[in-house]
Amino acid sequence: MNRLACLLVLIVVAMLTGCSVSVIHPPSASAFMEKSEDAFLTDVSFSAYWGENLNKENGLYVAEGVKEVERSERWKEDWYYVDMEWLVQYQGSLQKNIGHFKYGFGIDFATPYVQAGFVSDYLGVMGWSNLCLWQLEKVEHAYFQWGGGISLIEQLPIGDNFRIGLTQHLSRNARESIMAQHGGALPRDFDRAAPVFYDEIGGGAYVSFIPFEKTRVGIEFRYGRDLTYKYVESKSGDGDVVRDINRYSLIVSFISR
Repeated sequence: MNRLACLLVLIVVAMLTGCSVSVIHPPSASAFMEKSEDAFLTDVSFSAYWGENLNKENGLYVAEGVKEVERSERWKEDWYYVDMEWLVQYQGSLQKNIGHFKYGFGIDFATPYVQAGFVSDYLGVMGWSNLCLWQLEKVEHAYFQWGGGISLIEQLPIGDNFRIGLTQHLSRNARESIMAQHGGALPRDFDRAAPVFYDEIGGGAYVSFIPFEKTRVGIEFRYGRDLTYKYVESKSGDGDVVRDINRYSLIVSFISR
C-alpha cells in the first residue's frame, strides 16, 4: 500500500503542475506482461526516440493534410510548431493482477495515466489513457486533450527467467513542442509549450530477463508510423518533398515486486 500511496501523491502533483503538456506514449509491454497478484509491482522505464522530424536544427513542424483542430479565441492567428521533440523520456507505474485482469497507474514524464487489460502467459491486451483531459493554455484540440491506445502482445517464455515477445499497437500519442505565430515573435522568443497529438500504428519486439533476484529487465524496440501528419521538406530547385513520418524507440524497463 505504501507504493500505491506514493503513486497517488505523484499523480495528484502531476495533475496540478504538469498537465499543461499532455505527453503520452504506449507503456512498456514487458512490464505489463509481468504478473503480480500478491502486491503491486513497480516499473521504471527509460525511452530513447529517433526518426523523422526529431530535433532538426531550425526545423519547423510542417505538415500536409493536417486534421482539423480546435483553437481557442486567443489563438485565432496562424501558428505553427517549432520542432522540439524530446529524445529521451521516462515512465513509471504501479501494476497489479486480479486473476487474468490487470490494472495500473503511471506517469509518462509529468502526465498521469491509467492502464488495464488482459494478461496470460502467452497473450496480453493492454489499453491505456491519460488523465489530462484539459489544458491550461488551449492551443490545439482546445477542449479535449485525450491520448491513449490499445496494444496486442504475444509472449513466449523460455525457461523460468527469459521471455521474448511481439507487440502491435494503435494509439493516439502526444509530444511536447513549442508554438510560434507566423509574422509574430521569433521562435526563440516565443517560449510557449503546446501538445502535438498524432495517431500512430506500429509494432515491436522485446526480451526480458531477471539479472537480479527480484528485478526483471525488459528491452523493447518499437516502430510507429504517424497517421496524422506528413513531413514536408523544401528542396531548392526541386520543389517540396513529402515524406511519411516514422518514429523508432528503444525502451529499457526495470520491473520489481
